[in-house]
Amino acid sequence: MKALKIDHVSFMVKDLDKAKKFFGELFETDFLEPWPIESIDILESVEPMGIDLVTPLTPGGLTQKVLTRRGEGVSMVSFKVPNLEEGMAEMESRGIRLLWHGTLADAEYAIYDPRDTFGVMIEIIEYKSYPMGANHLER
Repeated sequence: MKALKIDHVSFMVKDLDKAKKFFGELFETDFLEPWPIESIDILESVEPMGIDLVTPLTPGGLTQKVLTRRGEGVSMVSFKVPNLEEGMAEMESRGIRLLWHGTLADAEYAIYDPRDTFGVMIEIIEYKSYPMGANHLER
């Protein structure tokens, strides 16, 4: 599978507002207003450099359980790929278990089990609406 680049890195945090302020001031960047992604139980806020901040959407949900078990920190690394179907086939051929497969406004993505990838949750993502491959923040 050809990975074009790291698309973004997600940090799981307990307090989204506090994290937005901290990373925004530290790296002199602005985060978008957070929005819910119910399919993966997160509230997410992103910025143009590729930092995504995520926090549990529902108390007691899957993301809250992961945050309680693993704590705050890097939760996922996302790789931009030219062809998601081919990437998914490659991951399956290696026995890497799929956790989620979904679409956003401009992209299709697949997220894989960190137990199969040395403890790192990996996402592969293909942007559909931008021919140059840039996402909604022109990463």
